[in-house]
Amino acid sequence: MPENNTPSTSGSGNKMWYIIGAIIILLLLGWVISRGLGSAAIIAAGGTPNLDGSATYTDNEGNTATVGGSSMPANWPSDAPANYAGGSIQYSGNSNPQTGKAGAAVVYTANASAQAVVDYYKAQLAKDGWTIEASANTGAGTVLSATKDGRTFGVYIVSTGSGSVSVTAGLELQ
Repeated sequence: MPENNTPSTSGSGNKMWYIIGAIIILLLLGWVISRGLGSAAIIAAGGTPNLDGSATYTDNEGNTATVGGSSMPANWPSDAPANYAGGSIQYSGNSNPQTGKAGAAVVYTANASAQAVVDYYKAQLAKDGWTIEASANTGAGTVLSATKDGRTFGVYIVSTGSGSVSVTAGLELQ
């Protein structure tokens, strides 16, 4: 399927932006935690400090976000691409909403070029049976959107300079 440099504004394209929006919320939570709130503030904010130094937040609908965790969300499916080799997870989380579809997201950094990571995701998505619906080069990075079995996967890859990238990936779950 030919690549399209214009993100879709219907169907799966909108889902990709919802996933990216959820990931931005995770990033903001991580920034607040990294500013030194400490365990007492985590608990006061409704979070649970974890032994690995991360904090997990759960809302009254069952949505969770783990900030500062070092592992993939527990519900990340095996047919979705894993992180690029050597990636260091910064944030991960999942949602289990009362309505709509559940989802999972992860943010990590890797010592690689942005093009190497884009190529990795394109190859992994194709290998695992996903259909790449859109590929867009923004001023700062690359966005890929793919679908499989009624699910949408989105990834944003941006170079951070000095030979490393930041990757934000998320998907809908069934």
